[in-house]
Amino acid sequence: MQSIANPTLLSIGDKLAEKKTNIIVPDAYFSLLEDLRLLKSDENNPNKMTNNQKDLVWSSLQKYGWTYPIITNKDGVFADGEQRAQVCADHKEFFAPVLRLPVSDVDRRMLRQILNKLKGKHSKDLDAAEYMRIMEAGEKDCLKALLKSVGEKLPENFDSENENSNIVPGSYELIVDCKDEAEQQTFFEKLKSEGYKVRVLNL
Repeated sequence: MQSIANPTLLSIGDKLAEKKTNIIVPDAYFSLLEDLRLLKSDENNPNKMTNNQKDLVWSSLQKYGWTYPIITNKDGVFADGEQRAQVCADHKEFFAPVLRLPVSDVDRRMLRQILNKLKGKHSKDLDAAEYMRIMEAGEKDCLKALLKSVGEKLPENFDSENENSNIVPGSYELIVDCKDEAEQQTFFEKLKSEGYKVRVLNL
């Protein structure tokens, strides 16, 4: 098998990806396929994964494929995806889509920090609703494994092993989309004065 040192132009219908990897590669990423063994690490990546997290990354790649590419600078030094590349190497999968960006070394490092840190703040209420949808679709074990890998667990009322237990939170809630903080305060005071149990949720 011939290695690809730089992105090679492939037609959308080309099945070359299937010959190089067992992981699903979207048509749009075929032209970005590279040999991961030719990429470089600066050995300073602050993002480290536990073995459990690596197992989850591998399971995700097998199930969903390459949902987004590895990102490097023009010389192939990792900016994002170094852990995914290592997980693939550990499983003898050596080809993946790689997006090479013409960025300076300091911008590559900044990009790595941004992609590692800017993940947004989760709303506990919306997280709980999402957990419920995932569990109802039969993926409770996968969800629990994911949460365990990041040091979290399902809320107690969601984690009952009793199949007949009610996992739906015992409340009905309404989210009002306000145009600004002043309008949010107005709604809050009005509903509270009418006897409703109200709390502020900033998304």
